[in-house]
Amino acid sequence: MRILLHSNGPNTPTGYGVQTALLARRLRDAGHEVAISVYWGHQTGLGNWEGIPLLPCSGESYGNDILHEHAIRWFDGDPLGGWIIPIMDVFGLSNPLLRDFNVAAWTPIDHDPVPQAILDFFQRSDATAIAMSKWGQDLLAKQGVDSFYVPLSVDTSVFKPIPDAKRVCGLPDDRFVVAMNGMNKGWAMHRKGYPEAFLAFGQFARNHPDALLYIHAEQWGMYAQGINLIELAAKCGIGENQIKFVDQYAYRCGFVPQEQLAAVYSAADVLLAPSRGEGFCIPLIEAQACGTPVIVTDFSAQSELVGAGWKLPAQPDWEAAQGAWMAKADIPAIMQALEEAYEERGSQVNRDCAIAKAREYDADLVFDTLWKPVLGQMAGGRTPDAVKPPIPDVDGVAVLVPVLDRVQNVAPLVESFVNAGDPATLYFVCNPAEADLYADAVAATGADHVEVLVSGRGSTFAQKVNSGYQQTTEPWLFICGDDVRFHPGWVAAARKLSDRYDVIGTNDNPDPKRGNAKVQSGSHADHWFIRRAYADEDGGSLDGLICHEGYAHFYSDVEVIELAKARGVFTPCLDSMVEHVHPDLNPGVPVDDTYRLGWSQREADEKEWQSRQPFVDMQKVGLGKVRVA
Repeated sequence: MRILLHSNGPNTPTGYGVQTALLARRLRDAGHEVAISVYWGHQTGLGNWEGIPLLPCSGESYGNDILHEHAIRWFDGDPLGGWIIPIMDVFGLSNPLLRDFNVAAWTPIDHDPVPQAILDFFQRSDATAIAMSKWGQDLLAKQGVDSFYVPLSVDTSVFKPIPDAKRVCGLPDDRFVVAMNGMNKGWAMHRKGYPEAFLAFGQFARNHPDALLYIHAEQWGMYAQGINLIELAAKCGIGENQIKFVDQYAYRCGFVPQEQLAAVYSAADVLLAPSRGEGFCIPLIEAQACGTPVIVTDFSAQSELVGAGWKLPAQPDWEAAQGAWMAKADIPAIMQALEEAYEERGSQVNRDCAIAKAREYDADLVFDTLWKPVLGQMAGGRTPDAVKPPIPDVDGVAVLVPVLDRVQNVAPLVESFVNAGDPATLYFVCNPAEADLYADAVAATGADHVEVLVSGRGSTFAQKVNSGYQQTTEPWLFICGDDVRFHPGWVAAARKLSDRYDVIGTNDNPDPKRGNAKVQSGSHADHWFIRRAYADEDGGSLDGLICHEGYAHFYSDVEVIELAKARGVFTPCLDSMVEHVHPDLNPGVPVDDTYRLGWSQREADEKEWQSRQPFVDMQKVGLGKVRVA
């Protein structure tokens, strides 16, 4: 799938820049074609970041003047040839042409209620919403905006406890270090809560001369109506020996690597983040990943991100510019939290709880469990609402393998099935004339949970699938050919998604250069799991069976997958590896008569699909405006 991210550059040290980098890498590695429209951080010319094209900003602050042009070129002239994913405050996107494109806005919500400018964007653009927090998702729902939930994430291979961190950061071992990390921007209000934090720390530090406030921010407030933090510190009674700023030149130039920031978090005894509103607040997760507890305002996304730390009571704070409420942390409560953090510094319990919470937001975990299903839905459909029975641990899957005149494929297929070790029963579905031949081949393997079924419906792939469906009882079926190899964990990986989806596609090759590009992007599946209850109630095809029997061979899979996508019950599971050993993907595989027979029927099967596709499209729900795959 073609995807155009619209955000800060992935090589910039901003919060959006870091998130863009984390997502772009994983989209690329999952087989998607990714480019980044950069509205800040890449000014001119075609750039390249880790093999991903960087498309420059033009003149307008949020890229409204150029985004649609980047998109139409990246999508080869077809507005619906891919997806634009803005990673930003969407009230800044005013381009009316976005309505012609597929747009999935990964958006922060940091006010209550959702500001009208954000609601206007979704109305104007007809975009799909992806909420960065559960709090934001709930508030969007109250305004009638359905959304997916995908939180921001952290690279836990970088953000982790750093040994001897205070020495690494040039801080004395005997100081109680309170860290703050937040952009020093004001605009209509000082969102990061520096005034409250500094005043509370100044009072706290009077009784704790060993306390040190470390600030990872621009100190003068020269840009975007920030605060002169040096002046603020003096007015709050914070002595020069009790405050330290990040190297300002390195900070302004973006020379502070994430590894150094991880050392700062590790050196801190607590992270102080009494923001007045947060769409997420990545420093909370970064600090906890390093084992450091946090102090937060009990408002907006911050409340759901605390594994170890303190949630501060707050009073409502009206922001006229957005026409909505934020919250200002109670200063005595900040002081009390600092006192408790002082008493509990070095607590292993706090450290372990913090790290455990941060792991929930590991970038790979978030991409695998949340982004991949959303990307599957972005090809059409919606996220199912109800939790459904997952694949059982025992007797859960009937693997249906339609076969024709290739008994030599039995042994290697069964060998990979047995070696994979995942619980399932393998059924070869054959013509009556070949039943004894296949039974002997299966018996020769000596394998358990492998059987032969005789098709009573006919000899095509679709007819054999439907016959196997009628002769088995397992709650899930898996459909594949005899030219596959099962890899360990192929059922276990799909099980993680089976409580939400009825049709789950698998990956087809561990080498992305040799697999089917549509399969490896998650927009299609040659082989798939299908819930029996779904097939019983709705049908895997328009006919009410698993496969439409008007196809001789090809497009059986296309109709099943496209219909499941239209109904919103399909997801790819690229961690479930069922390798396709096919001549189209592996030039060394010999072409036999069975392949030739299938290929000879491709044109007729394609015409059959074209006649049925409009009826599949009529069942689309949810996202709409999709023609990506």
